[in-house]
Amino acid sequence: MSGLSESLQRILQIEGARTVALVDVGTGMVVDSAGAEPAGFPAAAASMADEARLAGNALGPGRPAGELDELLLITDSRFHLLKVLSRAQDEGLMLFVDLDRAQTNLGLAIVRVAQAAPAVLA
Repeated sequence: MSGLSESLQRILQIEGARTVALVDVGTGMVVDSAGAEPAGFPAAAASMADEARLAGNALGPGRPAGELDELLLITDSRFHLLKVLSRAQDEGLMLFVDLDRAQTNLGLAIVRVAQAAPAVLA
């Protein structure tokens, strides 16, 4: 198993995590993933990449509000967490984690994804 696959599997160990993917921010393409990939997952990952680019552009030149670090989409049954791994929102990589809302402590999941993120690019 590659280092990337191992890193994604570790993130998948977070309580409530259903799927985790490394996504190219510029194209929205899934580089690698782990877990049960539900129908529409690639489209959801691409949509979150679009959101990351839009949010990064909204911060404006010089990023006076700081760099985009994470985005969260909440539905009645899921949390979709996006963790930006690069500082250029219109290129680079991000983690996309699909979490079961009923089984997830959101605060703890955010912390654990942030802790695991550096290993994904190692």
